[in-house]
Amino acid sequence: MDNTQQRNVLLVCLLLLLLSLNARAAGTAMFEAEVVVQDQSPAVRTAALRDALGQVLVRVTGQSGVTATEAGQALLANPEQLVQQYRYFTESGQEPLVLKLWVRFDGDAIRESLQQHGIAYWGGERPATLVWLAVEDRGNRYVVSSDDASDARRDLDAAAQARDVPLVYPLMDLEDQTRVRFSTLWNDTFVAGAASQRYHTPAVLIGRIEHLDTGGWAARWQLAMAGNTRNWSDSHPQLAALIRQGIDDLASLQASLLMAGGTAGTNAVTISVDGISSLADYARSGNYLDTLSGVRTVMVAEVTPTRVQYQLYLNGNLQELTRTIAIGSVLEPTGNGMDGSFRLRQ
Repeated sequence: MDNTQQRNVLLVCLLLLLLSLNARAAGTAMFEAEVVVQDQSPAVRTAALRDALGQVLVRVTGQSGVTATEAGQALLANPEQLVQQYRYFTESGQEPLVLKLWVRFDGDAIRESLQQHGIAYWGGERPATLVWLAVEDRGNRYVVSSDDASDARRDLDAAAQARDVPLVYPLMDLEDQTRVRFSTLWNDTFVAGAASQRYHTPAVLIGRIEHLDTGGWAARWQLAMAGNTRNWSDSHPQLAALIRQGIDDLASLQASLLMAGGTAGTNAVTISVDGISSLADYARSGNYLDTLSGVRTVMVAEVTPTRVQYQLYLNGNLQELTRTIAIGSVLEPTGNGMDGSFRLRQ
């Protein structure tokens, strides 16, 4: 290698190391929330910040009861110390105008505090979930689709945004309609499972919602993810609340399957990521690893023209990390899947 090539390699390595310093910027939306407020007075702002922080804590732990824990109460006691930015705004087109407070909290501080209190943290490994939802509304029967404008679709989107759960809806084009109809989805979840393969999502949620003759709504849900199948049912007088409960249950189940334990871990592992051909590839892989709840620290051990070797400090172990990465869309395991070898998905 001549001097010019050596200088180029050193420059690339320097740029890569500088990029690694910005890894914590990924996933900041997880720590943002909006709250309706009456005015901009300090007392109202403090209460709103507490509500907003409560939303964030539920989102990053996957557990709706976290705000009642000792760790949650400790954080909620002084939400101002965790605020990075906030601003007031009103949404155009609304009459009457509604004043809202937008706030972003310090994600690193929240994660460290939760782990110090033994509360498990759910990072950026949010699997895309395909939703097959059949709704029976007193004679009106339909399957929610990607171009749907129904109340059920609106409520699904709102609940998923609040819990930071990415949803995918079926196209219900000719191919879907030949495989899945309302009647078959209502009675046979296996049919929807087979039709889901074209969407390549790591999780599939099948729901059946019924408007009861006695009033109120009832739902049956089934989640298939990471080789696990979970079934549950809910009921509520209001459709929006019923769907919100279903998405809350979905988030809690996914968190229990994916997130790392709360206690600080000292397990050090070395992994390699192939398929790195640009600075963008490097940043993508490093930022992704840094968002995983099971990863406490990401360090670059070695850089070659097509591969990066990382040293990671984990809350769990390599097997748990591999299982989490396998359902994501950024890296994929190679080899036997348990030797720390991964490839960047293109």
